[in-house]
Amino acid sequence: MKILFYDMGGYTYNDFLYYLQAAGHTCKTVYYHFPDKFEDEFFCERFSKYLTEDQYDVVISVNFFPLVATVCDKFHMKYISWCYDSPLEDRLKEYFAYETNYIFLFDRIEVAQYRAEGYTQVFHMPLAVNTDRLDSLKYNSTQIASYQADISFVGHLYDSPLDVLLYNADPYIKGYIEGIVQAQLRIYGYYFVDDMITDDLLDGINASFRALGQNALSLNRRGLSYAIATQITHMERTFLLEQMGEYYDTHFYSTEACDFTTPVKRKGPVKYYSEMPGVFRYSRLNLCPTLKSIQSGIPLRALDIMGAKGVLLSNYQPELAEYFEDEKDCIMYSSMEDAFAKADFYLKHDELRQAIAGNGYEKIRREFSYPQRIQEMFEIAQLV
Repeated sequence: MKILFYDMGGYTYNDFLYYLQAAGHTCKTVYYHFPDKFEDEFFCERFSKYLTEDQYDVVISVNFFPLVATVCDKFHMKYISWCYDSPLEDRLKEYFAYETNYIFLFDRIEVAQYRAEGYTQVFHMPLAVNTDRLDSLKYNSTQIASYQADISFVGHLYDSPLDVLLYNADPYIKGYIEGIVQAQLRIYGYYFVDDMITDDLLDGINASFRALGQNALSLNRRGLSYAIATQITHMERTFLLEQMGEYYDTHFYSTEACDFTTPVKRKGPVKYYSEMPGVFRYSRLNLCPTLKSIQSGIPLRALDIMGAKGVLLSNYQPELAEYFEDEKDCIMYSSMEDAFAKADFYLKHDELRQAIAGNGYEKIRREFSYPQRIQEMFEIAQLV
């Protein structure tokens, strides 16, 4: 099969491309960074030229790009996009209806929501891990020593815009949303924030914008939900890191600067392909609280941890519990208190912890491989 691959720096691009080529497919990659992914005449002309000058069976990308979808629809070319971002930007769904689209998302609930709106070209597909690449990585003693920790977290704390959005809102609205935040912070496995956002609530917030003269600013349901989700995620991640840091050697890998109240060690960012797997492999536990707006799916970071033979310490997530057994393949917590208790237990029981690392890795290797996922996507797109 001849494939035109669009990429602008996606984490999973190299692994995806490797397995496409290993399966015998011929792939040509177009690299381009969009100044504006919704309007770019130069890109559309050049991408159209690629499809005119050669014959391709399918266009593929990591994550969904609206202008790629538009050009593919014009040329009646099938377009497969496999997304590791969730939730997707709301405006993207304006481009979902093209019959040439095959959009694969890792969160089953998000897929169900889109399909309920009539977007039948959206499909559920869990993500994958290249364990062959991870197994081949070697680290020297200096690197190993730098990666070793009781608990590590690689990621962002998130800077939520919620406080700014509610700056001029009336006290009732602020109290109502604070109640949502506090309740959702304590509940795992069910995201009810969307159910609590009413039209009256949105009208009240938008009225507060107009009172400040911000007539062009209007907040929709999805935007408010995401702001609340990032606020909750920030609170959970910060609290857990500070709690762990008070008692254990805890490392925080991120571009973000954060002043913790306990001695959490800020280590800066790590390279996805070369350094991050070492952190996962040599940390005794890898903390991975999921972004709250990811309602059911398993994020890429969680799979990467297990694929690197690390021990995953994650919040309960429906699809994580569907595919993996708690305290056998990974460790799931149902509250922040539970997270700390389980961390304490497994840091004192190395044999059990090491068994979990091995079990999680084997399940990733067997059930979350790229060849398996590629075959499933091609079958859905009727390419095989």
